[in-house]
Amino acid sequence: MERAERGSSRCGCARRACVAPALVLLLASASAQASPGILTSAQELAAIRAAADAGRSPEAQESQRMIQDARRPWRWGSVSGEYVTTGLPSKTCHPADDPASDYLLEGAPDAYAQAIGALLTGDPELAAQAREHVLDLVDTSGFHGLAGDYDADNQCILDLALSIPIWIETARLLEDTPVWSADDAAAFQAWLAKPVYPRVAWASRVRRNNWGAAGSLSAYSIARYVEGGVASLEEVAPESRSLAPSVAADAHTEMQRLRIGHTWVGDARCPELGIQPHGGIPEELRRGSTGCDGTYLVADDNALAYQTMHVELLVLHAEALRRLGDPSLYRLEAAPGVPAILQAIRFVIANSSPGGRSWPWKDSRWGALVVAASFYGDPVLTEAARGGSTFRGGRTLPYARFTALAPPLVADPDAGPVGQPGKPMFTGAS
Repeated sequence: MERAERGSSRCGCARRACVAPALVLLLASASAQASPGILTSAQELAAIRAAADAGRSPEAQESQRMIQDARRPWRWGSVSGEYVTTGLPSKTCHPADDPASDYLLEGAPDAYAQAIGALLTGDPELAAQAREHVLDLVDTSGFHGLAGDYDADNQCILDLALSIPIWIETARLLEDTPVWSADDAAAFQAWLAKPVYPRVAWASRVRRNNWGAAGSLSAYSIARYVEGGVASLEEVAPESRSLAPSVAADAHTEMQRLRIGHTWVGDARCPELGIQPHGGIPEELRRGSTGCDGTYLVADDNALAYQTMHVELLVLHAEALRRLGDPSLYRLEAAPGVPAILQAIRFVIANSSPGGRSWPWKDSRWGALVVAASFYGDPVLTEAARGGSTFRGGRTLPYARFTALAPPLVADPDAGPVGQPGKPMFTGAS
């Protein structure tokens, strides 16, 4: 899609000249027609806005903080052209002509904040800015590795897999503003289908560590988003496949289940597979001093960093499914009666292994605690989720403190709603 085609929207006139009245009308009538997302929706944000406009606390204060973030100056420039991987041993993925660009990873949460801010304020400029940042991506291509496109030396695979779910969430929110057109959606979907999907699908099919968790989440997110707009999704490696988007979504959710489980080997280097009964993830623990068979984290090193990164990705995938009425990933067990994702969190913050040690959860991964606490009735997790000091959290699961709904009023999530409508799970972050 040429950039010249971005200048108009479905309202049929110059973008900035016509969106303001339409956006105000849209926000006033946000309803159940709002696009379902993996973290929030226009309907939920309309409920928060109504509470904030009425001066209710904490919605009013938290909304102001969210709006401040949405209006921060954009720091990531623009992108186009071919992306490449460079550097050893520390690899980076960037536009070939701009090695310093971090648009994919760092731009995603900032564009997402702009879309949320547009729906909270009715500011058409915020919506237009978020739209432009999403559509900048469709002018990019390549995403090559150091030597090939489908191997662990292609840092672009991981950067795409980590960032794409939030870019898609931004586009979903923009669907409920007049600035986003059918042409915009078609261009973004075509870009996601190729070149992005084949790369993240490879990671989903092959990798057992956080790369694979990110790949399964991202491939699932793409498949759900392009359904109805793209006839098929093509996979190149480890074998050629052509799948309908609905089939691809199910396939990559199943890959996530296999990764949590104890039978699929993939590219594992540890003899222990999947989330262990004590909650450790061997393929992440081996990357620090804990080692494959560790029952607790012995140091604040890469094992801690990658364990929490992996968990964050699983939580986001589980939440995406729950919002469509499927809590099965949250409930998948590491041992009888032991939910795997919850145990992987407790492995860090409340380790019960003999001689074990617990560690603080990093602010950059705090969204995982907040979102998981909105599902599990675990008092240790809930207390930890309320104890953080970060508002945004990290770039993979940002602003969960603002968007996560309070837990259902009933004990069994299957017997009630996803969360209490109109009641966010605010935690008083500074």
